[in-house]
Order: sequence, then C-alpha cells, then structure tokens
Amino acid sequence: MNPSIIRHSITLTILVILSLSGAIAAEAEAAAATAASFDWRAFLAPFHTVTLHLPIGFVTIAVILEVYALFRPSEALRRALTLILWVSGISAVVVTLLGLFRAAGGGYEEEMLRHHEFYGIAVAFATMLIALVHVIAYRRGEVRSRFMVGIYRLMLLGDMVLLTIAGHGGGNLTHGSKYLIEGAPEWAKKWLAEHPEVQPEATTPGAASDSPGQVYASRIRPIFEKKCYSCHGPEKQKGDYRMDTVEGLFQAGESELDPIVANKPLESYLVELITLPREDDAVMPPDGKEALTGDEILAVMQWIWDGAKTE
Repeated sequence: MNPSIIRHSITLTILVILSLSGAIAAEAEAAAATAASFDWRAFLAPFHTVTLHLPIGFVTIAVILEVYALFRPSEALRRALTLILWVSGISAVVVTLLGLFRAAGGGYEEEMLRHHEFYGIAVAFATMLIALVHVIAYRRGEVRSRFMVGIYRLMLLGDMVLLTIAGHGGGNLTHGSKYLIEGAPEWAKKWLAEHPEVQPEATTPGAASDSPGQVYASRIRPIFEKKCYSCHGPEKQKGDYRMDTVEGLFQAGESELDPIVANKPLESYLVELITLPREDDAVMPPDGKEALTGDEILAVMQWIWDGAKTE
C-alpha cells in the first residue's frame, strides 16, 4: 500500500478521534453545567405539601396508643410506640426542611411565615426529643423512671398542641386566614372572625344602576376575593402579584406584564391567564383550585373594557 495513503488515513483517523473527543468533552461540560445550575430546592419544595401530613398522623397515632397503653400496657405495644415516635421525629425533620425550601421561594406574608417556621421547627425538635425521652423512660416495656414517663407524656401532649398551631399557620399561608370559616353560618362568622362585618353578595354583573366603580366593589372584587386572594392576597403573593389592594392589582409581578390594561381586556395578562385551558400549566387559578365561571370571566373582561375603574 502507498505510504502516503497510510499517513493520510492515520492523520484522518486522529482528527476524527480528536473531534469526537472534543464533542464528548463539550457535552460532558454542558451536562455538568446543567446539573450544577439545577435548583434542587425549588424541585423539592412542593413535596412539603405532600409530606406534611406524615408527622401529624404519626404523632396522633402515638397519642392514641399511649392512651391505650394506660389501660393495657405491653412490651409489644411499647416497642411499636418506640418505632412510631422515631418515624414521627424523622418525618417532622424532613417536612421542616422541605418547608424551609418552599419558604425560600417567597410569595408569603413575612410575619405569618416566620410564625409558621418557628412552630414547624419547634415540632421537629420536640418530636425528636420525645422519641429520645421515651427510650430513657422505658426499657423492654417496663418503666425505668416514673419521672421521665411523666415528662414524656406531657411533652407528647404539648407536641400535639404545637402541631395544631403549626398546621393552622400553614393553612393560613396557603388558603388565607379565614379559610376555616368561609362556609360557616353567618352567626358563626360574626362570632369567630376578628372583623364581624360580612361582604354583601355580588350583584348582577353590569347592572344598569351600577357605576364602573360600583361594579368593581359589588361584583369584581368579590370574585377576586373568592378565587384569587388565597394566592394573591394579604398573606401570600405568588409571583409577586397582589390583588387585594388597588395598587397591587394594576402592578406587574414577576412576569413584568401588565395584569390589567384599561379598556383592553385582550391585552391584559390577567385575562390571558384566566382564559387558558384548565390543562395548561399557567392557567389561573391553578389546577386544584376553583376556577372562574364563564360569567365571572365575562364580568372581569367587561369591567376592564369599561375602563377597569375601582371607584
């Protein structure tokens, strides 16, 4: 074979190998950069909602079994309680970490968020400590220290109180501070709510006797309060957008798109979001929350068309 052809073949082979090596190296660097830029906290944060019921359930089971053990003590029951308490503590720690990840995403009222974080951390610490005290108080189902047994039972009861407060705080952050009494009778609302006055029912949209400002107060604001305030109200502002104040209602959030453009409903980002198909990831309210009805969407669009006046 011609030596020149051999040399050219070898040279070409080397160039191909070098090109492939460079491509592989570049692909590896791109993959590493993507992995490095991936936000694990943002990915894990939503799992707080999925897992938060675990410590609540386990601690509740522990309380029930502890009451049962007062009347029918046994070594097997005590071993089961030991396992349940440790699982309770570990799950509480995991839920708390996921909650801190979720809080880092913002969109919540700061004072209420700090309150919820404090009680969540307290639950995680207390539940782990209770599991440890239980081990000290009992040995093979027998009481090792009556004093520690009393401490353990008081702590278990206190943990239930902490869980209740933390859970209620989380509900306030997610659904608003009045979510427990939204469906209550009027007399119950007046007795329980800090401000007993009740908003009047919305009137017929676009009623002839209503001025544009009255339409907002009587029809549009109640729609926003019912369907939107839980995520964009005084206690939570997803996407840095707030709807319970006039200033916030017209101010762009993270999207930097005008939510409401007076006289132009089709150019208003709010209208775009509420009219998306329910299966769209960007639809508002999001999947799992009550959507605006057709009449409500038309009322909002008509209000914007008429100038989006609030007074």
